[in-house]
Amino acid sequence: MYDPLEGSHTAPKFAAPDPGEAARWYEKHLGFRTTVFDDGNYAIVRRGKLALHLWKCADRSIAENTACYTEIACVEHLDLLHAEWLEASTYNDFVPGRIEAEPKDQLGHGMREFHLWDPAGNLIGFGASIEKKG
Repeated sequence: MYDPLEGSHTAPKFAAPDPGEAARWYEKHLGFRTTVFDDGNYAIVRRGKLALHLWKCADRSIAENTACYTEIACVEHLDLLHAEWLEASTYNDFVPGRIEAEPKDQLGHGMREFHLWDPAGNLIGFGASIEKKG
């Protein structure tokens, strides 16, 4: 039987006081590209199959209570991505974004994970199954 969700993906919507500025941060520090920019009120950034929608919202508490989680194919790719972004976090204008210093193995659910926060306060978790090797 056909599943209508087959081939679909989830694209989280993150609050940002300035979607254009947020999109530029994702481009500069995390290697995303902006694919939609609508009048300063909305932007979409993409990297690989991950798309993030950024909508204009001045209430920081919305962003600080928003999160998404992205599963990466294998732990080697997760570690490479973390190393790339950890290096990017050393640039002065990365702040107020932040990233955890190292991925951690969460044995309870079998994932290696790390988290980062964008300047608006949105949380993105990344994880890979500890059993999946590249």
